[in-house]
Amino acid sequence: MKKLIVIVGVLVSVMVSCQKQLKPATVIIIDPVRHYYPIIQGETMNVEFELENTSDNPLFIQEIQTSCGCIVPRHELPLVILPHRNGYVSLEYNTIKNDGFVSHYAYCYGNFKDTTAILLQFDTNVVPGHEYFRDYEELWTEQAKQSPTFRRIINSSTSQKGYYIESINSNTENEERDGVDYIIP
Repeated sequence: MKKLIVIVGVLVSVMVSCQKQLKPATVIIIDPVRHYYPIIQGETMNVEFELENTSDNPLFIQEIQTSCGCIVPRHELPLVILPHRNGYVSLEYNTIKNDGFVSHYAYCYGNFKDTTAILLQFDTNVVPGHEYFRDYEELWTEQAKQSPTFRRIINSSTSQKGYYIESINSNTENEERDGVDYIIP
């Protein structure tokens, strides 16, 4: 009996000592700060941030903390992005309790090199629904839903991503007007 306890104790100590240490990973965030076009109050907006794992180690995102309870991750955690691959942090934003200009963020915690978390930000204008007349956003949404060709053209164009970003540095391929980058094909 005493021998069995010793064997179990040795096995437990060996298993505990064989844990691998998680190595840090480097990541590039594609468009980490976004400004989305207006959305009608009560609708949900899906926001996907693309991450590129540029290291030789897998990237593990264990936790996502958002600025509002109206934003929830759309995937199970931990999120794993393999080395030299791209992955997505998908968030669902419910606009039911917001109106006007809103700015939100999400902190993603994982094995990032040189930091414990990365920051993802987006903003939009939430337009209240109108009972007596339809405004521009409602008309556009109806038109987009009825025309699959129209949505395919918008989704396939790299310059029409559904959001815009601020200019960080000057680039010869882009033209800057009013502090916003416009991509010239």
